[in-house]
Amino acid sequence: MAFIAIVTSDLFLAAKVQALLLREGLASARVGPDRLASLDGPAALVLDLGLGPELRQRVAAWAKGKMPVVAFGAHVDRDALAWARGAGLAAVLTKGQLETRIGRAVLAALKPER
Repeated sequence: MAFIAIVTSDLFLAAKVQALLLREGLASARVGPDRLASLDGPAALVLDLGLGPELRQRVAAWAKGKMPVVAFGAHVDRDALAWARGAGLAAVLTKGQLETRIGRAVLAALKPER
């Protein structure tokens, strides 16, 4: 089973995302951005864009080329969403889309392109 790291400081959102991923058979856990270096190869990251510009850039740079990143953020935070789209992340969702799309977005990101 693939392990997904949820990078956020929001415990409520982490629990929600974890439950949504579990519906798809994906094991996950919240990981603070300061703990990334100690991770043993998650299959993918789910990134909370609400962490702020510096942290989200650091997380994306750490994951680049190692694993796909699915990001989510507030629909009103257009700068963060635009940054994530421009950074070439596997998927970018608003918080309102989590319930219906996070599981499928992570599963799609895990599939190797053919």
